[in-house]
Amino acid sequence: MKVAIDIRNLQIAQTGVKTYLTQLIQAWEKIPNATICLIEDPTKVYTGKNMLLKFLEHIRFQIWKQITLPQKAKQQGCTHLFCADFFVPYFKQGLKTIVVLHDAFFWQTPSNYNFFWLQIFHRIGVPAAKKANLIIVPSYYTQKKLLEYESFDSEKIKVVYEASQLFKQSDLENDYQKYNPYFLHIGVLEKRKNLPLFIKAFKIVSQKYPNYKILLAGNTPTKQNLNDRDHILQTIIKQGLENKVKLLGYVDAPQAAALYQNAFAYVLPSKNEGFGLPLLEAFSFGTPVISSTNGALPEVGQDAAYWVNLEEGVDESKAIQNLSDAMMNMIENDSLRQSFIEKGKQRNFDFSWDKAAKEINELIVTH
Repeated sequence: MKVAIDIRNLQIAQTGVKTYLTQLIQAWEKIPNATICLIEDPTKVYTGKNMLLKFLEHIRFQIWKQITLPQKAKQQGCTHLFCADFFVPYFKQGLKTIVVLHDAFFWQTPSNYNFFWLQIFHRIGVPAAKKANLIIVPSYYTQKKLLEYESFDSEKIKVVYEASQLFKQSDLENDYQKYNPYFLHIGVLEKRKNLPLFIKAFKIVSQKYPNYKILLAGNTPTKQNLNDRDHILQTIIKQGLENKVKLLGYVDAPQAAALYQNAFAYVLPSKNEGFGLPLLEAFSFGTPVISSTNGALPEVGQDAAYWVNLEEGVDESKAIQNLSDAMMNMIENDSLRQSFIEKGKQRNFDFSWDKAAKEINELIVTH
């Protein structure tokens, strides 16, 4: 068995899929008798805003997936093809295919995605995934949602938990101490991250505890349908928090580590998550977490996070109050904060990329 891994996405991914691929590959390479082969696209991926060039890039992406990628895998003597970006070839050319579906967002919130892209996904991506030999998902929540929306073969869908990025303690810690104390969020500025609500809740906290701040780290989405940056900026201005909420943009691993090390608490108010890697990243640094109960987050965090009801049916004013109460409880009750620090550290031990790679390799053998 020789497994080809499509790494084209590493050209453009900056967060989730990049972490998934890089950490999984490192762990997979350590498995005795496992043979993997990395297949990369030598042509640079277009990431600009020109509509025509974006359209052509979508076409080129399908040519890569459906023709070039499987051919390259066959030329390398591979028996299997592993793709971590929702798409595998429809015509497998004698290969066994494995696809990773990280979430069910394309079905759950279609309005957040370009219509043309959705058509490609549903007309090509989904039929190809149904023909795959194995579908990997990061949580039982995602598995359940996929089966609600599509007639996938349930025997093919297997849950393999992810793990936190292997951050090292950073020597950049002093760079962020000037912001102390601060609540932290690291992630792409997408609509589903629910950051305007976080800012509104913080306004209540700030009135009682004016020395606290928010640091938001993360790049702006390239897909305009997902982009929430303008709304975030407008909310900051409307709440009068220009001096209290800082947008740091994209941060690399040492910067992220320093941010986690210094943070008073990590806040994850997301409307939906297929897994929720930031939970584990915060846990690994002993940063207490305040999180919504949406998506797969309770499955991943269990009793190690301070859970807040921000579900869709909750009135916005109530959701804002729920989140502000959680932040103030964390400020006012240090023993509560310390308990979540310890629980988070313990919960993080339940996840590892070595375990994930071993499970995927064993599933491929049996499928």
